[in-house]
Amino acid sequence: MEKLHRDLLSVIKLALTGESEPIDDDIDYKQIFNISKTHQIIPLVFDGLYKAKGNFEGFENFRNYTFCLIRRDQNQLYYLKQIESLFNENGIDYMLLKGSSIKKYYPASEFRLMGDIDILIKEAQYESIKPLLVGMGLTKKVESDHELVWTSSNGLVVELHKRLIPSYNDDYYSYYLNPWEKAIYRSNHSFSMSKEDEYIYIFTHLTKHYRDGGIGLRHLIDIWYFDMKHSLLNKTYIEKELNKLGLLEFHNNIVDTLDVWFNGKESTELTDYITKRIIDSGSFGLKEWHDIANAARATARTDSTSSAKIKTVLSLIFLPMEEMKKKFPILDKLPILLPVLWVIRWINAVFNKRDSIVEATNKLNYMDDQIVDGYNRELEKVGLKFNLKKN
Repeated sequence: MEKLHRDLLSVIKLALTGESEPIDDDIDYKQIFNISKTHQIIPLVFDGLYKAKGNFEGFENFRNYTFCLIRRDQNQLYYLKQIESLFNENGIDYMLLKGSSIKKYYPASEFRLMGDIDILIKEAQYESIKPLLVGMGLTKKVESDHELVWTSSNGLVVELHKRLIPSYNDDYYSYYLNPWEKAIYRSNHSFSMSKEDEYIYIFTHLTKHYRDGGIGLRHLIDIWYFDMKHSLLNKTYIEKELNKLGLLEFHNNIVDTLDVWFNGKESTELTDYITKRIIDSGSFGLKEWHDIANAARATARTDSTSSAKIKTVLSLIFLPMEEMKKKFPILDKLPILLPVLWVIRWINAVFNKRDSIVEATNKLNYMDDQIVDGYNRELEKVGLKFNLKKN
């Protein structure tokens, strides 16, 4: 493992446990800051550095950035508590997901920053939820395959989940087909998963992002710290369920990597590879990796990069009715216009060159079998693959 990575991970362990390996005096504070900023873990790293070094080089930069992130975190917590209160008062069933749920296990809320507020809802209650969010000053932004996204004027993002996993991740989605199947009633209208199922979901979410282009330090720290805080987890059940998901081998490799990071285990070529891949990813991967992963996913459905290109472009041109209605509301009244509007959309894409059709085509043009095969080999190296349904 590179010295820079070892220093950073020692600082993180110190912040969370009060223990770490000795941290050298020649630590590269500038690089540590840059990595921490990219991975959205500056308050956590600042705490570890302060415990290790007291007043250190770049102290004010770390401190000022930490204070800004604490304000942002407190703003998110304020909105989250407001949403929970409104849901409880108005009979809306909900379950906190990902950072919204995990952060309570950390010593300080800012040690586990959230990109956005993730909450599982029941779609049948969405019409009742809308006025509550509008009353909070939130605005509906977009609806995706698995999320209903709302935002505030100050940059807050709330993601209401219809599903736990996007449907285009067939292999993981099938396991979570009924998103409320594993929900346990807690109080008022609040639900949660068992600790074992929460661990499995956290890991599946991490895996989805890793396979789709990359995932950062924050999410691996979640796995390690969650396990450490819940010493009585039923590991037999967890391994059985991960095996159903096809994730047991990858999970074992990630656990080995975390043991190297935080428990003094000797590193291997594979754990060093995973470590570098994670740190190079930033919070959610690099754009180039996302593009290649999208091509690899499309190819997994067709067995051919050229076929995947054709199918991807056709699927973007001939959007299903519900997607087209979002772009052309007139279809609600005149669905017979669908073929005409497909043509109009394609013409607009060609002339404006800003449409997703053109963007996706340009990305696919530089993909070939060699690039996709290389990406798939990298996934197989860590125990992953795209196990998707053929079209």
